[in-house]
Amino acid sequence: DTGFTIEYGKPGERISEPHGAGEDVTVELDSAYFAGERMSVEPDALTGKIALKNVERSQGMSSYRGRLELVKTESGIVVINELPLEEYLYNVVPSEMPAGYPSEALKAQAVCARTYAYGFMEHAGYPQYGAQVDDSTSYQVYNNIQEQESTTEAVRDTYGQILVTPQGEPAATYYYSTSCGVGSDGTIWNVANASEYPYLKSKSISRSAMERQVRAVSRGEELPGSDIGAMMQDEETFREYITSVNEDDFEAQEAWYRWTYKVENVDSDRIEKALRKRYEADNSLILTLCDGEYISREIGKTGAINEINVTARGSGGVARELVIQAQNGTYKVISEYNIRSVLCDGVSRAVRNDGSLADCGTLLPSGFFVISSGKKDGNVVAYTLTGGGFGHGAGMSQNGARCMAQSGFSAEDILRFFFEGCEIRYIYEQEFGLD
Repeated sequence: DTGFTIEYGKPGERISEPHGAGEDVTVELDSAYFAGERMSVEPDALTGKIALKNVERSQGMSSYRGRLELVKTESGIVVINELPLEEYLYNVVPSEMPAGYPSEALKAQAVCARTYAYGFMEHAGYPQYGAQVDDSTSYQVYNNIQEQESTTEAVRDTYGQILVTPQGEPAATYYYSTSCGVGSDGTIWNVANASEYPYLKSKSISRSAMERQVRAVSRGEELPGSDIGAMMQDEETFREYITSVNEDDFEAQEAWYRWTYKVENVDSDRIEKALRKRYEADNSLILTLCDGEYISREIGKTGAINEINVTARGSGGVARELVIQAQNGTYKVISEYNIRSVLCDGVSRAVRNDGSLADCGTLLPSGFFVISSGKKDGNVVAYTLTGGGFGHGAGMSQNGARCMAQSGFSAEDILRFFFEGCEIRYIYEQEFGLD
């Protein structure tokens, strides 16, 4: 939408090629533009945007602020977008949270997104390309939705704000869509590393819990503790909780607050393939029972499925270990992500809290569920999951934040609730001495 300049060539022999607004340029793998290591495209105006006409997102054609660098690789052309952090957030926040959410929720999301990105500015995710992050859910979704006035305002209202731990380090500001009324803690990914995230607490995401915390903060008192995370690790306690509704929970009326997932025809071959796929991703998390001990071993033919049970729960009740007894072996699946992957058949649909049906793709909505099996001739032929929430369950629940904002709580209240002991810091003041 403005004039732009392409620069390419070998070091010391760089060529600058001007173009006018609206001009199309085609870049292919065998293009002369790759005479050097990489080429760049930069708009003449700081506010200019460059469109990649063959990249389609939810918004349609993608356009980018800042400059682009294109790098030729064996697998294709890598596109690197370099732009100011704040402008990056203009496209992250609406891609990660609906722009129609209350402003205080959007501001909380903006601080989370800025903190997350800032952490990778210090420890780049793609140093081989000179890039910090990618634009997918592996990091944060970027430029899937066009910039929106409400989300841009939230970014500007929180300009330079990140969330830091008591030690002054950027917090791991994880977030997810919807809770089941209780969250998990840092053990949800790796028990051994949970101590790195002491501010991620398993707690009731309810009005009474928020009110207790706000009162404690206003009085300068120590934040109230909770043992709900440990309580929910008990199978019967969690079953009773997840099969009922607590009206005090902020998200009790949300569609994903409760859901059921019925697999009416168990396909043992599909489960075998799912086990093998997850074993190939990380062979320490898919184990086989041998001589009374679970060991890492390649997955062979499983045969018919005899039993499926959650054998261990993490903080807040999330499924941590699943044991599948089959005709030819017994297998332990470790981690909520692997469990969600193995039990999702890719066909069945979830029935949500409001009665609506939802496709689950290749991953169950969450790891917060209980399982009931249907058998025939000693084999599991069907199973039903009764669960709640959408996402991993650690950090900030986005719909919880929305409900909190609608109830009059501020972005700071929301962030303090989900990341206990963390405080807001202004990074530009500290680094550049700006007022």
